[in-house]
Amino acid sequence: MSAAIEIGGAQFELRDLGRNDRAALIGLHREVFGEGASDGWYVWKYVQGHGLGSGLWHDGRLVAHCGGVPRALWQEGERRTGIQIGDVMVAPQWRGVLTRRGPFFHVSQKFYDGHVGSEHAVAFGFPSERHLRLAVKTQLLWDGGPVHSLSWMTAHAPAPGWAWRWEPLDAGSPAFDSAIASAWSNMQAECGRFVVGERNADYVRWRFFRRPGRHHAAFALRRAWSRAVRGVAILDLAQPTAHWLDWIGRPSDMPLACTCCRAQAHAAGAQYLTAWATPAVAQSLAPSGILHSEVTAWLGIPRRSQLAEADVGRLAWWLMGGDTDFL
Repeated sequence: MSAAIEIGGAQFELRDLGRNDRAALIGLHREVFGEGASDGWYVWKYVQGHGLGSGLWHDGRLVAHCGGVPRALWQEGERRTGIQIGDVMVAPQWRGVLTRRGPFFHVSQKFYDGHVGSEHAVAFGFPSERHLRLAVKTQLLWDGGPVHSLSWMTAHAPAPGWAWRWEPLDAGSPAFDSAIASAWSNMQAECGRFVVGERNADYVRWRFFRRPGRHHAAFALRRAWSRAVRGVAILDLAQPTAHWLDWIGRPSDMPLACTCCRAQAHAAGAQYLTAWATPAVAQSLAPSGILHSEVTAWLGIPRRSQLAEADVGRLAWWLMGGDTDFL
């Protein structure tokens, strides 16, 4: 269903995107974010990932978009339908009207009203500080707090000790599903007080190993005397600075996993290892010898979510870089 609206004297059409809008979405994404979006990216995110989107059109051209990918969430032990907000963008020539009721507001409101609350109980995203301030002022989002980028030197990482084994995990191997299932079960055992995204094998394989243009690696942590996987780390080792994207396992094992990730990054030639972390994740990593910490993003929670405003400051979100759709 579409609606005609006026912004700053110009006429626009506001509607949800369909499969026939693939080229328009890819074109706007490239215009706003540069190279990266492609037919393969679209299939990965909006076909395989069941992505959704709302768009603002002017003279038959897509000029603003707000989208999201469904993601099962566990909120303090209860499974809920969720959606991770992404691809929020406005064409450069229309950013001058990035006001309280400009293209950004209308396209975001359209998406939240249509897809958050009933269809997906809880939504979250990672807006810039500027967009978060605007969305809070216009009653679109709650401020969920900062997300920090943590960093470590990779050289001279302490050895994990004889009792532990750290091994590559092939996403195409028969052992992958059982390894992720074991790691996710361990994670759930300690994450009952958090809001955490579900990390089953289907999700992990889709998120990290089917995305075009990215080369992620998985490593399994286990005891020397057992084949049972304790946890799984996902790393991006293709960049000069390695990035620890995700941890599937007990939060209490994160300092040990960090040591292993640092050593793996060093072996790959990276001088530094980084990781995105909400406060809950950063607290688990506090004993790991963090070199530097700085705010890199913000957590935005649409007010259409089935949450009370009091919950926003109370809930502890467990989010890392892998919980985004762009790292």
